[in-house]
Amino acid sequence: MRSGTSSVTYTSYAFFAILQSGDPSAEEAPVVTVFAVCAVVGVLVLIASLVLGDFEIGGVEVGSSDAGLPWLSAPALAAAVGVFGVVGWPLSSGTSLPMPVIIGVAAGSGVAAYALLMVVLRAMRRAQTGTVAGLRAAVGTIGELSMEIPAGGWGQVRYLDSDSVRAVTTAILVDPDADARAGEQVLIVDVEGDRLVVQPLRTQD
Repeated sequence: MRSGTSSVTYTSYAFFAILQSGDPSAEEAPVVTVFAVCAVVGVLVLIASLVLGDFEIGGVEVGSSDAGLPWLSAPALAAAVGVFGVVGWPLSSGTSLPMPVIIGVAAGSGVAAYALLMVVLRAMRRAQTGTVAGLRAAVGTIGELSMEIPAGGWGQVRYLDSDSVRAVTTAILVDPDADARAGEQVLIVDVEGDRLVVQPLRTQD
């Protein structure tokens, strides 16, 4: 136990000694390891968060619009950690730059990556929200099929959006066993994902 504690103490002392002296030496190995771990873990967590979605902490989905923390996102945090490691790792192991400079460059790159990804993610969320809201605004209106809908399949419907602009989007029928021909008038009754659910007016009788 004493040996483990001494090792941690020595590593911490070496890390801060490097920061203060700026003198590259063999004692930089622990710092290089930190960069390497950040690079690997950051990239893996970024991939996982993009595939699985934002993480939940205490029942709150971090990064979602309902989390109350719009500036916090698991993919952006993972990107920041990963970029910090990816930039710092080669600089610390392959250059003679002072360690404080390397850490500063790596940290700045991580912050920049976080900010950039947050801008991209928030723009994507706004676009998705706007699309869903636009589709929901069409519910209750009449559209015209621009592409037939076969039984159990999908087609396309032409309708006027909330800005009175003619739009075309994917549509499915209320009754999956029915079909509808192109040119038929349909009532838009619901939204399912990014598709409109429609019912031919001829079935309203």
